[in-house]
Amino acid sequence: MSSYFFMQLVLTIGLLALIAFVIFVLAQLYRTLRRFEDLLVNLNEDLPPVLSKLQTTLDGVNSEMDRIEQLVATFEEVGAGVQSTTSFVRRAVSSPFIRVAGFASGAGAALSRLVGREKNKG
Repeated sequence: MSSYFFMQLVLTIGLLALIAFVIFVLAQLYRTLRRFEDLLVNLNEDLPPVLSKLQTTLDGVNSEMDRIEQLVATFEEVGAGVQSTTSFVRRAVSSPFIRVAGFASGAGAALSRLVGREKNKG
């Protein structure tokens, strides 16, 4: 056996191993692509109903958000009315109350002075 024949034998065996490896990789790639294709087919079948349900849900959420915005606007109006009423009542009641309290305090002080003078005289 010559070294040339031995080299050819080693290269042939190496080439056959490489071809076997490439065939194995291509077979795996084919199986993977088939599974991917099946997945895409399932997505094409299942996704439109899911998206339709999602759109319906989003429409419901949007209508509820509009309703909530109306409620918030109503609460803001009520809050402004309550604040206005409170301010009016405070102005209407506190000023006379302060005057009455001041008058009562002054009358009490005047009365105590008068009573104090009468005690001093008697």
